[in-house]
Amino acid sequence: MTKAPLFKLMIIIPLASLAIKAHAFDKGFLAYMINDFTTALIEWRKKAELGNATAQTNIGDLYEAGNGVLKDNVLAYQWYSLGTMNGSNSAKKSKEYLETRMTPLEIKMAKELTKTCLASGYKDCSF
Repeated sequence: MTKAPLFKLMIIIPLASLAIKAHAFDKGFLAYMINDFTTALIEWRKKAELGNATAQTNIGDLYEAGNGVLKDNVLAYQWYSLGTMNGSNSAKKSKEYLETRMTPLEIKMAKELTKTCLASGYKDCSF
């Protein structure tokens, strides 16, 4: 092994370790990092149903980008709205940007989905 690859490993391994610790073994984050979006959604859904703003925002990101799910701005908006209500500034910014690319009808539909989700205590949320 040459010095350059060995040096890279000496940097990458501790950084990966820190990333894992920082996310407290968040299986959703780890799955997302290796493009296993199905597992990421499953893991984040569990947390989103408990009102976790980061998980709700992450689900919004999946729907906005179409990663592991069909691209759907209405569902992305719903999840960003929930994340915003639970204190995520990132969700707020993403929702505001997404709004500029949606029709008034799509926004209305997303708001209705958000109301239904909230009224159910996060048990009847659209995925």
